[in-house]
This record gives sequence, structure tokens and C-alpha cells, in this order.
Amino acid sequence: MDPARLNELIVSLRKGEKSAYLAVYNDFYGLMYHLSLHYLHDSKISEEIVQDTFLKLWEIRESLNPQFNLRNFLYTITKNNCLNYLRNQKVILRHQENLKYLEMQFNYEALEKLGNYIEFEELRKKIDQAIDALPEEIRETFLLSRFEELQYKEISERQSISIKTVEARMTRALKILRTELKDFLAVIYLISNILS
Repeated sequence: MDPARLNELIVSLRKGEKSAYLAVYNDFYGLMYHLSLHYLHDSKISEEIVQDTFLKLWEIRESLNPQFNLRNFLYTITKNNCLNYLRNQKVILRHQENLKYLEMQFNYEALEKLGNYIEFEELRKKIDQAIDALPEEIRETFLLSRFEELQYKEISERQSISIKTVEARMTRALKILRTELKDFLAVIYLISNILS
């Protein structure tokens, strides 16, 4: 959104103008929803989290000023809401040694490291390099899961391996990638369809 236009909307938001609120909602809802969805993998929970984000915006509208970074505010609130949800899920799953827990831990750590700005192209290259460096069989399984979005059963049939082997390969891939990308901000996009 054009900065001048955004400043106008912030001024209008301070006055409680619902048309300005709807304009901000329409411009930023999709981005916040996809951020949440790629980590929580639950459309209903993601919708609730983003609704909470925009509710918070409305609640603090009178304190906004024209220099307020609205995008970062929405981004941060959504991120924190996701973290809270994942933190609660970690408590529920803490005694389960399974892939779902491992992926949730990976997502949580990635969100914790997330900065306010997305260095997308640079990160894409780092991710591609990390994926290319995976052992061949593990890489093939990972790509089928993350970029072709196949279920484990479908992967096992395509690769003629057991579902347990698929799970083991995914576990290994996630461990390697978490290590390789631990120092990069916005590692969230590792599992995002944006990279496909």
C-alpha cells in the first residue's frame, strides 16, 4: 500500500471511521491469514487469530499516529498469536515423540526468530541451497511433501517405501534444515507454498 494512502487511513482510523478500517482489513487480511495458516495448518484457527489481530487494531486505533508502521504491527500481533497457540500445543504434545511435535517445534522456533522485515529473495536462495544439500532420497521425500503437498501415504506409494520410512526421512530433513537455517530471519518461508 502507498505510504501516503496508509497515513491517510491511519488518520481516519484514529477518528473511528469504519471505511478506513475495512480498507486496512481488505489490504492486509490475506497476508496475515497465510502467515498464520502456513504455521498452524488449520484454517479455522488461522481465521480466529487474524480476527484477533484486527480486533486489537480497532481497540488501539486512537493511539495511532501517521508514522505508525501498521504492517509491522499487524505482522507482530499475528506472529505473537501464532506463538501463543503453538506454545499451548507444545504443552499438549510434550510427551509425544512424533513428527507432528517436531514440526511444531520447528515452526515455533522459526517464528521466534522472525524479524519485522522479510528478506525474501536472499532467503529463497539459502533455502534452495539447504534443500539441494540434503541427501538425495531425503530431499526427494521432502520435496514431495512440502512442494507437491502429497500425503505420507501417497509419498510411500510413489517411492515404494513404507510410511514409517517417509516419516523418518521427513524427521531427518527437518532436523538438517533447522540446523542449516537457524541463523536466518524469516525461516518461516521454508515451509511456505510461496517458495514452490
